[in-house]
Amino acid sequence: MIENIYASSKKSTIDVSIIIPCKNEVNTLRKTINSMIKSKNSLSYEIIVVDDNSIDGSTDFLKEDLNKEIYKNVSVIKTNDLGCAGAKNAGAYLAKGNYLFFCDAHVNVPDRWLDSLVNTLETTNAHLVAPCIVDMSNTYSAGYGQVWDSELKLKWLMDEPKGISEIPIACGCTFGITKEVFNKINGFDRFFKVWGKEDEEISLKLWLYGYKAVVNPYVKVQHLFRKSFPYKVTSFNVTYNLLCLAYSHFKKERFIKIINLAQNDFYFKDAALQIKLNEELILSQRKKYFIERKYDDDFFFNKFNIEF
Repeated sequence: MIENIYASSKKSTIDVSIIIPCKNEVNTLRKTINSMIKSKNSLSYEIIVVDDNSIDGSTDFLKEDLNKEIYKNVSVIKTNDLGCAGAKNAGAYLAKGNYLFFCDAHVNVPDRWLDSLVNTLETTNAHLVAPCIVDMSNTYSAGYGQVWDSELKLKWLMDEPKGISEIPIACGCTFGITKEVFNKINGFDRFFKVWGKEDEEISLKLWLYGYKAVVNPYVKVQHLFRKSFPYKVTSFNVTYNLLCLAYSHFKKERFIKIINLAQNDFYFKDAALQIKLNEELILSQRKKYFIERKYDDDFFFNKFNIEF
């Protein structure tokens, strides 16, 4: 259940909805929102913080009377342990903008980031755009999107492209997508748990539906890469989400290959059992995707030269 606990008046026309999933981000959320408010942009925007059952008072500062004018364009909705994908979907459901920007609660954005990234979408016939992601602790380290290796492990694209370039996967740290396309591809996966693979799944799905993802290497968003999560994440969550992704999108031979690789994970049996318990629902989702999409999974792997 979603509870709107603090919503202020907003413009009747909003260009961008910035959606920030938050769970125990008391040390970083305020800095992230402040950087967005201080950033100079001509586009109108709202910020929706999805507080997914934080226990550290992450969003308390937004409800203080002294801060309500400062954060007049910020809304908070409360959710009950939906996980990263679910929290992002909840924010998107209430978003009023024509473009949805999903951001972690621990980023720092530059001036004109919204203007530049939306302009990229409008001028390149793209539907999802990612900025260059810079390590907040080491600004010499930067990534320009992500890709899978031959074992479906995620790796960064580290070579700076010469201009706007297509990318297979947009990191969930920060990316923007048109609301129309987000709805057409059914948002983030409805069955994912806690954290893991949600950005990979939506990027894959975007391409399979016939849309395009690009990176703008000139817009640089700093991201705090943490050594641990402020909430519990286990390999069970990641393995389950991987199996769910594969079951929803891959042909039989590729799905079997995923199973063979995932069997090495300690929680594989538990994750596989959970998939089996949800099999009817996930199978229904698979059938829906196979009917609606423009390309099969071979298209994606061939396009980006992924040998898997």
